[in-house]
This record gives sequence, structure tokens and C-alpha cells, in this order.
Amino acid sequence: MFLLNNIHDKNYKKCYPTESDVIFDISEKQLGSAKNAAWNELKEGSIVCVVTSTRRVSTFCKVTAIKSVEEIDSDGGEMFALFGVVIAKLMPESNMGLLLSKFSVKHQYLPSNKFSIGFHVADLGTALDPLKVKTRSGPKTISELKG
Repeated sequence: MFLLNNIHDKNYKKCYPTESDVIFDISEKQLGSAKNAAWNELKEGSIVCVVTSTRRVSTFCKVTAIKSVEEIDSDGGEMFALFGVVIAKLMPESNMGLLLSKFSVKHQYLPSNKFSIGFHVADLGTALDPLKVKTRSGPKTISELKG
């Protein structure tokens, strides 16, 4: 399971009006940072949660595609978009720091369970697998969603 950092509330619908289901993007420059190496582990079917400025964990998506998009970042580099569909909600939503502490998540780029500067993609592995979420077919764990 992956945690994605959108704490600056980038509006993907506005940025990519001709694309549907964009849930996150990252620039070529950001991918050049070792902090974001987990991006290379994402694939179709991965479970992700995009964290916004509220720092709350609430919506879980399944990745449907990852591709280069026509948008160019401010440095003139390529942009890559993550496409996905909502598959579950955490009810009630939870503060990211408290939730990660509850599940004893340890990640080098999440000091005190907060995003470090320049960090956008966290592979949490199986740490949140026991977390129960609400789906259209009833309650499930993150592990069951991965299945």
C-alpha cells in the first residue's frame, strides 16, 4: 500500500481537464530524488491513499494506469500521472500521524509520521494491511483489497 503526498492540494481535474481519473502526478525532477524511488514500485492494481492538506487518511484508490502526460513541469521536464478509481473509504477518516502511529509504521521519510520535505511517495508495504475500510460490498481490510 502506498501513501502519496498532495498536501498542497493540487487540483488534478483542473490540471488535466482532458484526462479522467488522475489521482496524482509527479515530475521528472521529483523522480530524480531518492526519496521518491517508491514510485517505481507502483503498478496497475496497487492500492494508494492520497493525503491532502488536512493530513487525513480517508480515500483509497486502485491504480488503473501510470503514464507520461502532455503537461510539462516548471523546470521543463516531463510529468507522470497516476490514474485510479476509488475502492474504499476510511470511516471516520483519521489523522495520518495518529493512524501511522497506531499501526507502528516506520518509514525513513516519514519522521514523526509526517512527510519530509520533497517526499511524495511512501511504500508502506503491509503495515496497514489490517486496517478496516468501507467498500461498496461491505467492510474489508486493506489486505483483502490487495487480494
